[in-house]
Amino acid sequence: MAIFDDPERDREMQAYVYAHLPGTNRPEFFGDQVVVNENDEVSGENSRLLIGATTLGIHEIVEKTHELEGVSIASHVDRPAYGLVSQLGFIPPELPLDGIEVSFRMSPKEAKEKISGIEELPCVTSSDAHYLNDIGKCRTVFALERRSLAEIRLALQEREGRRIVKDEGCKDEG
Repeated sequence: MAIFDDPERDREMQAYVYAHLPGTNRPEFFGDQVVVNENDEVSGENSRLLIGATTLGIHEIVEKTHELEGVSIASHVDRPAYGLVSQLGFIPPELPLDGIEVSFRMSPKEAKEKISGIEELPCVTSSDAHYLNDIGKCRTVFALERRSLAEIRLALQEREGRRIVKDEGCKDEG
């Protein structure tokens, strides 16, 4: 996942990925890819083949994220599909990730015991929501001075008193 403070940088990253995402969706095979607004109303449709893979490599994605002053976190490294570990079998040791994310299915402690190569990386948790009822099921709480990406970056690095405080709603550490 790439996280940005500025919506313009977010859009720039999206354009970068879309420029390297081949294919066009065929709703009869892959289903509709609707765009929904905050009122749950369909406001459009995305014709790109979002189920497909980008032609970008992981190093290019992390590099571009950092170039745009974003934070790069490898998503759901605990999942058996669609994650960096499930695709490569490992996390390249030279990959300059800012952290990793595990879903509600596994605690950070359990992940660090079971998944090789993540022991030294900061770990956040999230709901990995694919259904509305799962949103917020699990989350990370940070000790920050204010809400900003710069503060989250400090917390991931455990600098200047910032840190990850706890994971709420996730699988117990015990």
